[in-house]
Amino acid sequence: MMLISLAGFSQALNSPYSNNGIGEIAFQGLPQNFAMGELGIGTYSPIHINLENPALLTYNNLSSFEVGLQGDFRKFSTSSTSMNESSLALRYLAMSFPLISGGKWVSSFALLPLSTVNYHTSSLDAIDNIVAQTDYYGQGGLTQLVWGNGFRLTKNLRIGIKAAYVFGSIENQTKVTLLQEDPDFGLIYASNFAIAHFEDDNYADFDFTAGASYKYVINENKFLHLGALYRISSEIDGSRDTRYERQSISGATGQIQELSNDEKISFDLPMTYGFGVSFGKFANYTVGVDVRKQKWDSSTPAEPGEVYRNTTSMSLGGEFIPNYESVSSYLARTTYRLGFSYKQSPYILNDKRINDFGINFGASFPVRGFSSLETGFKYGVRGTKKNDLIRESYFQFVLGATINDRWFIKRRYD
Repeated sequence: MMLISLAGFSQALNSPYSNNGIGEIAFQGLPQNFAMGELGIGTYSPIHINLENPALLTYNNLSSFEVGLQGDFRKFSTSSTSMNESSLALRYLAMSFPLISGGKWVSSFALLPLSTVNYHTSSLDAIDNIVAQTDYYGQGGLTQLVWGNGFRLTKNLRIGIKAAYVFGSIENQTKVTLLQEDPDFGLIYASNFAIAHFEDDNYADFDFTAGASYKYVINENKFLHLGALYRISSEIDGSRDTRYERQSISGATGQIQELSNDEKISFDLPMTYGFGVSFGKFANYTVGVDVRKQKWDSSTPAEPGEVYRNTTSMSLGGEFIPNYESVSSYLARTTYRLGFSYKQSPYILNDKRINDFGINFGASFPVRGFSSLETGFKYGVRGTKKNDLIRESYFQFVLGATINDRWFIKRRYD
């Protein structure tokens, strides 16, 4: 029997499906991408930073700074129960600036999550009149410091490279408590102590992604844009400490037995490639489609018994500005976005494949000049109640700010 607890940290997305591998893999884009169904491989913006395809940085001729918060409201349901959880966390910090004018070389830096781990699930196993309750806890995740560079080779052809320093820690705990049936009180503790097994993993390594884009100008107003990205399969290295703890029922730690220290571990980030195409009218509308493939079958499972599958993710979305040049209507200058996303999880649990479907929407509200306030929302569902698994329905939002200006201008006069 699977139970759900509200234990976990408020600073990370809470999901029982984050107990696999290095946890819940985070979307790498910013609010404008998020609101269009996580579209970004082939969709560019001259006033927003693109962290997915580094080749598209070349469209940012202004210096940009972006910051955002993410909220998450999630309902977990099994065949017998349901519970809710919510969280709020800093989602990203990003900046970009042209190093050579005309989009010939634009560089960016960003700090954002690669994965998050935050879960607490339980199972009960009966042996005669003794019941073993096993609690599984996890918290932590991996963060990445990203350095992206885009280069314009010709008027319409651009390439880019993105390097990420991946670091962070993940703590997983398995705790076994013995219970027994009491005719008056139901399940009571059969022992004053519980045994807990801890795994503390620490990772630090590098990851690389390359991108390319090509814009075909149909006429003076309309364009067709193609994008591609490729992330090589990279092994991120780390170390693991393991121990047993004897804990009192109240949670106080008693005897500790160290099992290993600085054991070498690694996790294979999958080879990823994606393609995107968009069509639009300058300063009016854009519609696009992205497809991403990840080769997980060559990855070494982080834990024995984990099974991975190759995955496909698809995004469909667009944005619309009623009248960019309007001076009488603020809402006419606002950018409205809508999209749909479909993602396959790489993990196969209880012989079931876990998929995620979401409806995304949002808007950019102009503030001054080319700066804006960003919003992105998503309602999604994933998982199943079958085979003792959990179905999640969730509502996410991202609130951010984009500041665009011209930096590093040499003064002509004192």
